[in-house]
Amino acid sequence: MNPSSAEQTNLQRKKEMNPLLKGVHCNYIPVANVNRAREWYMRVLGLKPRSPEGGIMIMGSGQWLFLIESKDRPNANFTTDDWEGENFEMFSLTFETEDIVALHESLRENGAQVETVTDYGSCGLQFRFKDPDGNKFNVWQQ
Repeated sequence: MNPSSAEQTNLQRKKEMNPLLKGVHCNYIPVANVNRAREWYMRVLGLKPRSPEGGIMIMGSGQWLFLIESKDRPNANFTTDDWEGENFEMFSLTFETEDIVALHESLRENGAQVETVTDYGSCGLQFRFKDPDGNKFNVWQQ
């Protein structure tokens, strides 16, 4: 049975449709103590709080990063064999920065666990770090 003309038109529209998701507005990061995490994200990463209290942090692009106290999960990391070998501890987010050297220095000066900056050619400069709760992140600068 052949599809009707209307069904064919619908199928064609679906193929041509733009993605229904525009981007990521905010992310949720599990932390043990919101106040401690908030102070660290402000001091070390330069993020601004949305209000005098709570864990909503504003990044330079205007996106929100929610620091949420977790009862059952120490951080957002997970283990995979699909990234850089067997049992790789995967990061949950890649942040973009305009000054990777200054960010790397701030993290090091404040005692964060930081990997070296690596030049990935056309993929830009990158490094990984962990916050005080052990959340592992990647940082990228084009």
